Amino acid sequence: MIISSRLRTLTGLLVISTSLLRAGTAPEFTTTESGLAYAITHHGAGPLPAPGQVVVAHYTGKLDDSTVFDSSRDRATPFAFTLGKHQVIKGWDEGFSLLHVGDRATLIIPAALGYGDRAVGDIPAGSTLHFDVEFVDLKEHALADHLAEVIDAEGVDAGLARLVELKAQDFGSYYVDESQLNSLGYRYLGKSQLPAALAVFKLNVELYPLSGNTHDSLGEALLANGEKAAALASYRQSLTLDPKNDNAAKVIAELTAEGN
Repeated sequence: MIISSRLRTLTGLLVISTSLLRAGTAPEFTTTESGLAYAITHHGAGPLPAPGQVVVAHYTGKLDDSTVFDSSRDRATPFAFTLGKHQVIKGWDEGFSLLHVGDRATLIIPAALGYGDRAVGDIPAGSTLHFDVEFVDLKEHALADHLAEVIDAEGVDAGLARLVELKAQDFGSYYVDESQLNSLGYRYLGKSQLPAALAVFKLNVELYPLSGNTHDSLGEALLANGEKAAALASYRQSLTLDPKNDNAAKVIAELTAEGN
């Protein structure tokens, strides 16, 4: 049976408000037709974003029991994504479309707008996700999106040629972001488009040489391409930069054992 949106809204707000009152705070939540609940806890003075623009935000993500599963603030680096491009979960695309630059808010995202019945990392299947977010900045367009357009339409060589042009211009007005480029590389890796994946990951390493994550991602693509020696070097560099990278340590051990 489908519950009416009005009843669902009232029920959701009652549950949310009760739990927040117990915690000693009671921001005013609004629940949308999709089931997303959001409360703006600080109002910024910036504009609303438009589809295709790049949202730059800080966040802390929690489960229902307040367990933190991820936080950009722990990394001291905001997260960027292009609104409306399906680069993030549905709850984020919808939630940030309702916020202005400078806003701080809490988003409560049901599983249907999150990861559904999939378990992702420390997030169990079917989880409701709670995000405390801050809308830090808004950019007009992203380098990663532009590269994807060129590569998809004209091929890797055209993408690399365009990249040379943009680098000479210090990338012009395009917003350059490690996480967006990394996601683009994995998009191509997931489709077994290895030349494109390698090109993007190598660019990311060039732009962010002190990031253990960029070297780890390049190592994965090199390994998929059969370049074991180069992959081993990338994973070793990743582990040097990020000694807590258990994945790099595991792959290094496996590749080293194979070489014996």
